[in-house]
Amino acid sequence: MDLTLTEKVPITAKTRQAGMRLLIHVWRYRKPVVFGLVLTALSMTLNSSAALVLKYIIDGALIGRNMHILALGCAALVGTMFFKGLCGYSRTMFLSWSGLRVVEDLRNEALARIQAMSLGYFEKQRSGELMSRLMNDTAMIQMFVISTIAEAVMVVFGVLTSLAVAVYLSAKLTILAIVLSPFIIIAIASAGRKMKRLSHTTMESLADLQAMLFEIISAMNVVKAFSMEDYEKERFAKDNHWNMRMNLKLTRVRALYTPLVELIGAAALALLFWVGGRDVIFSTPDFITGKVLTTGDIVSLFVALQLLFTQFNRVNQIYMSIQNAFASADRIYSVIDMEPDVKEKATAVDIPDVQGNIEFRDVCFEYNDGEPVLQNVNVTVKPGMVVALVGSSGAGKTTFIKLLPRFYDITSGAILIEGVDIRDATIKSYRQHIGIVPQDTILFRGTIRDNIAYGRPGASEEDILEASRMAYADNFIKDMPDGYDTFVGEHGATLSGGQRQRMAIARAILKAPRILILDEATSNVDSVSEKYIQDALDTLMKSRTTFVVAHRLSTIKNADLILVMDRGRIVERGRHDELYEQNGVYRNLYETTLSTEKSHRQLEDNGS
Repeated sequence: MDLTLTEKVPITAKTRQAGMRLLIHVWRYRKPVVFGLVLTALSMTLNSSAALVLKYIIDGALIGRNMHILALGCAALVGTMFFKGLCGYSRTMFLSWSGLRVVEDLRNEALARIQAMSLGYFEKQRSGELMSRLMNDTAMIQMFVISTIAEAVMVVFGVLTSLAVAVYLSAKLTILAIVLSPFIIIAIASAGRKMKRLSHTTMESLADLQAMLFEIISAMNVVKAFSMEDYEKERFAKDNHWNMRMNLKLTRVRALYTPLVELIGAAALALLFWVGGRDVIFSTPDFITGKVLTTGDIVSLFVALQLLFTQFNRVNQIYMSIQNAFASADRIYSVIDMEPDVKEKATAVDIPDVQGNIEFRDVCFEYNDGEPVLQNVNVTVKPGMVVALVGSSGAGKTTFIKLLPRFYDITSGAILIEGVDIRDATIKSYRQHIGIVPQDTILFRGTIRDNIAYGRPGASEEDILEASRMAYADNFIKDMPDGYDTFVGEHGATLSGGQRQRMAIARAILKAPRILILDEATSNVDSVSEKYIQDALDTLMKSRTTFVVAHRLSTIKNADLILVMDRGRIVERGRHDELYEQNGVYRNLYETTLSTEKSHRQLEDNGS
């Protein structure tokens, strides 16, 4: 499923359907929403009634020279605005609560669905786009609930109440205003269409810019390693300049749009003022009601008509907000509705007592149809065995170990733990017994203590310290400024590779898994760190079923079973001595990598 944020999404039946689904979601919080909308309607009614108060101040107090009426009129005007403000405040609080709850729900649902996806999904999906879905699109939805719905009600009640006041004051001038209003509406619609196109282009360019920025920052080590800072700076500057130009065009249209509408509105009001003023001067009765306009009538009428035209002016913006919100709803619901390719059956059972009995039975796997990665893999592993996987790059070793925790579903065959096909078992019941020490350790923002206890929340201080000591991590942690309370930056950038690996091992020890996966855990560290890490791994592997993917074959000589893989097949299997004597693929790999290791050590010795 394509989740590209920058995809142009027209308002279609699909996005309207998403919008209706969003409204149904909003209706879960109907009480605060209804209260908010009722207060919105009351606020607009009070706003329009202020025009009538103004009429009585002018006619009864100023022209009639009556201080008592003036005092009452001013008090009524202040009271009207006070209650209007109180309604506005309460409305904002009710609708804001509803909008924030809707966004909270959507973000929680989207993250839950994202976490249900397989690793294959994340290998194809850009993280920056997912972040935009969860943050930018939900923010647009939040604005829709908080502002747009209320503004739509404001427009409806604003038009009705302003129109009622205007007709009461002068039916003749109100009809004339209605005749002139299409000119204003046409001007608004014309500018609005251009603003819509530019707004969409600007949003697309901003999404591209955000995705690029996230990509550059997350891959900064690669950028620096290849000295590509200038290239990335130029690439970013180019897209940043394009985004600036789009924003400038949008600003130009908006800057022209407002005075244009105001000019047309002023011309219409001037015509109305001329006709109404003439009727006041010559005491001409209204040809519909027979009423003679007063000075207060005409001033109040223009206030009411100004409110009426203001509502027309907001229609296009509300429509655009609804379009954007429905498109955002479509994008966020497309995340929530994603079908995980690794699903847990409704009839799935727990594996109650995981000991480490594992069987790969005729396992085949393909990332893409027709491109086999593993073919007819058959392996039986008993509890406590150490199984090493070796082979050239692309042989299928990493894929093999990713299938065991069911990060992907196999194409055919079966993987059994304690005799139960993992596709028939609840995922948590066996994953909680699997510990993984990857090649590249991922650390989270937080303290060292939090990172070690990540797989076992609530672990005691004593258990954390014991796991760190067993992983040979305690010494360097104690030397940190704040010890176990030292804050680890993003991805653990403040720690060395060896330190991160030992923390990963401590995390695995604390989890105490029955099945252990070591994915080239010593391939990216120096020889000094490797010794500590290897000692820690030896401790971790005791009494556990262990799968080892080793870059350095010298580290797996004592494995109970070595699987030699080539092009997705197991071509040789046995212990080190047996395979070495066969003088086959394993021996060739062993001697080649052993020679490479010696060269690396010599380089390290010379460097030191």
